Amino acid sequence: MRKFFDKFLSPVLAAVFALTVSCALLTACEPRDEVLKIYNWGEYMDPDVYEGFSDWYYKETGRTVRVKYKEFDTNESMFTEISVNKSDYDLVCPSDYMIQRMIAADLLIPLDETIFEATPDLYYEGLTERIDRSFDPGLKYTVPYVWGTFGIMYDVTKAKTPEDFRSWNAMFSEKYKKQILMKNSVRDAYSIAQIYNSRELLAEKSNNFTDYNADYYAALESIFSDIDKDKINAARETLVKQKDVLIRYEVDDGKDDMLSGNTDAVLGFFWSCDAGYVMNDSVIDATGCAAERVTPGNKNLFYVVPEEGANVWVDGFVIPKYARNVTAANYFLKYLCYGEYSEDDEYFEDYGSVAEKNMDWLGTSVAVKAAMDSMLEYYEEGADGFFDDAPEGFKEMYLDMVFPSPETLSRCAIMKDYGEYNFELDGMWIDVKTS
Repeated sequence: MRKFFDKFLSPVLAAVFALTVSCALLTACEPRDEVLKIYNWGEYMDPDVYEGFSDWYYKETGRTVRVKYKEFDTNESMFTEISVNKSDYDLVCPSDYMIQRMIAADLLIPLDETIFEATPDLYYEGLTERIDRSFDPGLKYTVPYVWGTFGIMYDVTKAKTPEDFRSWNAMFSEKYKKQILMKNSVRDAYSIAQIYNSRELLAEKSNNFTDYNADYYAALESIFSDIDKDKINAARETLVKQKDVLIRYEVDDGKDDMLSGNTDAVLGFFWSCDAGYVMNDSVIDATGCAAERVTPGNKNLFYVVPEEGANVWVDGFVIPKYARNVTAANYFLKYLCYGEYSEDDEYFEDYGSVAEKNMDWLGTSVAVKAAMDSMLEYYEEGADGFFDDAPEGFKEMYLDMVFPSPETLSRCAIMKDYGEYNFELDGMWIDVKTS
């Protein structure tokens, strides 16, 4: 192998290398309690928010800290980084089922209630109770961050009958053959198939979807938690049959197809956050700045949580056991949920709190109730003309998507980790896609 430093290395490159090494050495020498390492999903926090923490932390504690922020692409890659590589991130943001898995694997540190304590009215209505009974009893480890539902998004200009999309039947319908997009996600595909296979039971328990009572909710929860080989096999058969009516499986490009309208797709499975993204008329670019889209948001797209029921998902911040700045991690959680802007802050005129600014940047539901209430008021007042050119019913639909009503949430449950059956589920999904 040719040595790096040889006669062909230019003086400029040598200078750049020397500067890089110097910076690396300075970082290595930096006291660990002056660094906060955050590991989050891509484009999942306003850069102004995490960059503004250093000043807030100094005012709060009189101590110095610098945020190092890194992004991951899947729950599983994050889990490997913590469980196998034992990386010393101070905060990570897994999804609900992965938090459950990390708790079971003894990979998390409890929150420090002397620094961060959730007041009874901190989180959006019902979130605390759902998390408590689903994956983190007492919210000992979790600070919920971003959340939403999954459902069906459809184009009203192409829909034969809008009422078709009130049911998961639409995702399996010959009526829309080769006009349906399906998410390439084993957990979501399995869940949809299980809800579809259980539709008669769910109808019975809810008096034909008119009374979402405790018996109905117990039946829905069991779909997201109880699993065995028979249920996996039944889901496999349902998903194989569904392939005949699908255009294709997609991961992220489906929302852009629906946004443009230049597609055969009339409907598809989508998460509420992605649905909101394509309906909006601006986009947050990678630098965190609002930028006009080449293609404006599409307000002919509607989103619905089907009557049989759906998933409510929660991504939350937790502190891994290998964290080395637990104090700053707890203070960051306090900042994210309780931080307020004062008159000398540059964002004071537009935002009252850190959570509100972050929600505006994210464009989706956040856990902090005060931020949700403030943004709901903004949208109800017209959101600076956002709804002016929208079709009838769009505003009501959009508000219920971003700020779900108790009625909508009454037919949504949190998905749990499938434990020993995760491997079999992966095998099932390979069988479906290769059949």
